[in-house]
Amino acid sequence: MSRGWALSVFLLPALLGLPYWINSKAVAVQATVPASAATLASAALPAPPPVPAGPLTPASTLTAPNLVGLRQLKTDSGAPAVPTPNPWFVLQPYQGTITRAEFEDKLHTLYDPFSAFAPFLDINDQRVIIYSSPKDHRVPQFTLNFAPANQPAVTPRWFRTPAEFRAENHPINKPLEGLRIAIDPGHIGGEWAEMEERSTRYHGSAPVREGDLNLITGGLLKQELTDLGATVFEVRDSTDPVTPYRPRDFMPEAREMLVERSENASRLRAFPPDHLNLLFGYRVNELADFLFFRCSEIVERGNRIRDNFVPDVTVTLYIDATPGSGRGHLTDANANIFFVHGAYTRAEMGDAEMQRRCVYKMLEGSSDVEAEVASDIAATFAEKTHLGPVKYGDSATTREVLPGNMYVVARNLAANREYDGPVVCTEPYFMNNRITYQRLLAGDYAGTRVFDGKPYTSIFHEYADCVAQGLVKAYARPMIIAGTGAQSTAK
Repeated sequence: MSRGWALSVFLLPALLGLPYWINSKAVAVQATVPASAATLASAALPAPPPVPAGPLTPASTLTAPNLVGLRQLKTDSGAPAVPTPNPWFVLQPYQGTITRAEFEDKLHTLYDPFSAFAPFLDINDQRVIIYSSPKDHRVPQFTLNFAPANQPAVTPRWFRTPAEFRAENHPINKPLEGLRIAIDPGHIGGEWAEMEERSTRYHGSAPVREGDLNLITGGLLKQELTDLGATVFEVRDSTDPVTPYRPRDFMPEAREMLVERSENASRLRAFPPDHLNLLFGYRVNELADFLFFRCSEIVERGNRIRDNFVPDVTVTLYIDATPGSGRGHLTDANANIFFVHGAYTRAEMGDAEMQRRCVYKMLEGSSDVEAEVASDIAATFAEKTHLGPVKYGDSATTREVLPGNMYVVARNLAANREYDGPVVCTEPYFMNNRITYQRLLAGDYAGTRVFDGKPYTSIFHEYADCVAQGLVKAYARPMIIAGTGAQSTAK
């Protein structure tokens, strides 16, 4: 970060991942719809999670063109149900689909390990009431009714689990035939890379822009998965932002956020915009930039998936780095890490938008799929790269999800929160590792090249191969090798 600690103080809520859609009374970051672009509000507001127009099962959604078509509720008579002003309305289809024991287990072990949500809840065996305040329990936001204990409930779900997909028949040479996979190459890249702080050069070499690198991997992965029979939707295939907005659209909002956090907010609101720009200086521009590339862009990517696809799983592609990367420091350290959704921090769990998204992600039932798929992808990377895990473990922002497996941790990231269904965030390699950096600079190539006395294949092919083979490991049916009794995964 080029401006030191001052910007971090003002962006702390955003950096923590607090919500960012427009709400003039919200305390958290508000950045989806810029004030100067109100006429385009419908384009940027995050679409609600899908809710069914009938029994929503994986089998009933195989021919659906997108999640939007699965979103409308109907009454028992078949007439459309009119949404209420309460934004928690989108959780109505999940009434009675989870027991109290399941709810509390998921909440305490995965989603709210710091118990920050508990003061907002009034819970018994029949229901949980969610309040907007941890102290004022007079007006509830939402009541979720529990399923009776030990009674299986059908959860509305459009994605197939690995076990369900393996139970289907697929050609040996097309083990992923019909599996619906969304690929999101992380960040933007191109002319926006410097703004994203995802462009780095070391010792006078050419810059590496993570958004560009992830695009290369995404294109290779799409081809590999298509060859394996999967139906693939790539969220982006260029360095053009997905969001229709640009940083200048967020200037009014950035000014308002800075005013709101000032001691003299009431007096500052009387100042004209130009005076506020001079008063706050570079912080206005940097905050507007942040609201553009980190907030609005991610929400729009989630909307693009909903508007165009029905994924069984979404894979996001990133490359990790050590804290010294931004200062141009190369390192000998290298490791892999993979994220699933969960581990809301205390600050995040204090906000209503975060609470609602947390409960939705819990109820949609994607956590087990995320853990299984992430574990198989992580294992494939470990076998191929021989790199150990980034040792997050149980930290202030993460939680282990699989005993003894430090490669996979839960973390509340913007992408795995805002995208519906199972999401696995892959973040292998340290970009500023000495050898990794050389491989990235070399671009994509056939065969092998020698770095530091050792031959390496293209890092982009290696990345794509590991993700594709990990998905095969998770979703393909194991075969018995004739005469050996050994198992192999169809390839």
